Amino acid sequence: MKKIILLAAVLYFLVAPFTYHPDTKLVLYYPTLNNSKVWNIYTYLNTHQDDAPKFHYPPMHYWVLKAELPLVKLIGGKNIVNWLKTGGNVAFNDPKVYLYNLACKFPLLILILLSGVLIGKIAIKNGYKKEIALKAIKIWLFNPLTLYSAVIMGQNDILAICPFLIGLYFYSDLPFLAFFLFGVSGSIKNYPLIWAIILALIYPKVSWFKKIVLGTVAVGLYLLSMAPFLGLNYFREDVLYSGLSIRMFESVLNIGFGEKILLVPVLLLVVILIAVKKNLGRSLRGQMSVLLTATILILGLTHFHPQWLIWIMPFVAIILAIEKENWWFWLLMPAVALITLLFEDKFLYWGLLTPINSNLINLPFMGQYLQTKGVDIELLNNLCHSVVAGVAIYWLWNLGNLKHENRK
Repeated sequence: MKKIILLAAVLYFLVAPFTYHPDTKLVLYYPTLNNSKVWNIYTYLNTHQDDAPKFHYPPMHYWVLKAELPLVKLIGGKNIVNWLKTGGNVAFNDPKVYLYNLACKFPLLILILLSGVLIGKIAIKNGYKKEIALKAIKIWLFNPLTLYSAVIMGQNDILAICPFLIGLYFYSDLPFLAFFLFGVSGSIKNYPLIWAIILALIYPKVSWFKKIVLGTVAVGLYLLSMAPFLGLNYFREDVLYSGLSIRMFESVLNIGFGEKILLVPVLLLVVILIAVKKNLGRSLRGQMSVLLTATILILGLTHFHPQWLIWIMPFVAIILAIEKENWWFWLLMPAVALITLLFEDKFLYWGLLTPINSNLINLPFMGQYLQTKGVDIELLNNLCHSVVAGVAIYWLWNLGNLKHENRK
């Protein structure tokens, strides 16, 4: 395990300085406002003139960023704060951009490596051999989605994934601690809150009362972290009702008379019903299959950003390490790559390399280029999203056929 982690660390720290995405810089800009004295970021942005977009994440996310900032400043030096304030479309021209990139990504890279260790420990704790655990670690650390989203782009989803994995380690023997950590994770980004509710409902060998109590621990912590801000109209608009939060409710089936069936909640309910009936919470393989199915259904039936697929990778790493069948994962990769290239955001592809060559930002969008070659990019994009949705439906079908695996 040490050799694998060391190899990943060398690779990450060689790649991270030379790739750039403005979001990595933007999220760390918020904790610097008013000389880092701002604790209520929502009120500040709505009462002060600032060109930065509104902060759409829960309060815990902002507080974690404030805790992360001193380490970033220690590595990047005192001038990194001024760099964080520069425009995203010009920041890559700074002579110290390599150092600043590394500084901003450093805490994230450490958490990615730590998450790899946790995935291996979870596999071993659940009765799998060391070879399976090491394979799961390799898949997590070296797969295209982790490398692209976390190392190259520097997306901070790992801030929520890592505490969730710590909770998952304690899921079987210390459930209240596990669900407290799930609540912390969901308070940073919302996805793990859905996982926590599902894991509570499928928790094995306990009464429904205890299942509800466990779920309440996670949801209660989430609500408690937001309680001071719920009375603010702009907080509700910027966070609770933002496009990021309600996107999973946009895929609908119209049944007439102005009424609609929300497809994602319906399918999530089906996932839970199957998992409860088959008692899939008894094994790690069952838990991972349930969480993978739920997550990929959400992504497959909504408009998602490619980097968000890192959310499936902790579960995919364990499943692929256990099972030999992996064709569905490699079917996803070309579809996700094409979806990425068709986004009207240069920083999702060649814009990532602007620290090496700033002229790359002047290249056209890939979609524009393909259109000049006669490609119907709307049809191509829809086909790629259909592939992701198809894999999601496959996993829903697979969940119904999953056999119980008992490990001590």
